[in-house]
Amino acid sequence: MPDTQTTKTVMSRKEAASYIGIGESTLDKLDIPRTQVRRRVFYKKEVIDKWLSQQTKNKKGKGSPA
Repeated sequence: MPDTQTTKTVMSRKEAASYIGIGESTLDKLDIPRTQVRRRVFYKKEVIDKWLSQQTKNKKGKGSPA
């Protein structure tokens, strides 16, 4: 993941997809909370980090390797 000192706290769709390491169309399919202002979509870094953490916890409970 990028250095936290250079990472913005609010990211565009493109920046958020890059931060996670996925494509923008894949990001659109995920249930990550986002904010929309007119046509622009924004993601908070803390929300993405929390969502990723929850996904990791959920997977552990379903028989995946720890």
